[in-house]
Amino acid sequence: MTEQKQDEQQNTEEYDYDRQLYRCPISWPITSEKPKMTKKVYSLIKKTVTKNKKGILKGIKDVTKAIRKGQKGVLILGADASPYDVVSHFPVMAEEAKIPYVWVPSRQDLGTATQCKRATSVVLLKPDPDFKSSYDKIVLAIEDLNSDE
Repeated sequence: MTEQKQDEQQNTEEYDYDRQLYRCPISWPITSEKPKMTKKVYSLIKKTVTKNKKGILKGIKDVTKAIRKGQKGVLILGADASPYDVVSHFPVMAEEAKIPYVWVPSRQDLGTATQCKRATSVVLLKPDPDFKSSYDKIVLAIEDLNSDE
């Protein structure tokens, strides 16, 4: 390997995955500050979808409709949604409905966690009695992120 290629390889390794992604300016609180939390969120989504496909709602239209009808849960948003105007109303809706929300670094990974072939910008994770402890841990972690202002 030439010296130039080695330098390029080292430079690319210095940047971690989250820094390479586009992040919309309103994406806060974001789980990339706590990488283990990101994995826990994706894991809980995968468990819920595997057990009960109706345990989550995905997509802008379905989630907006559910929040307006009073559905409770945890709102998970993809921070690399572009244009971010399509998801900019969700934090306000979630705060008005008293729903905890958090941003994850990648909407592609969010789509993969929901066992969907396409990227998903927003997911509403409904409370499931089988995963209550994991769900409660995620809610507490989101509250901790919000209190770190």
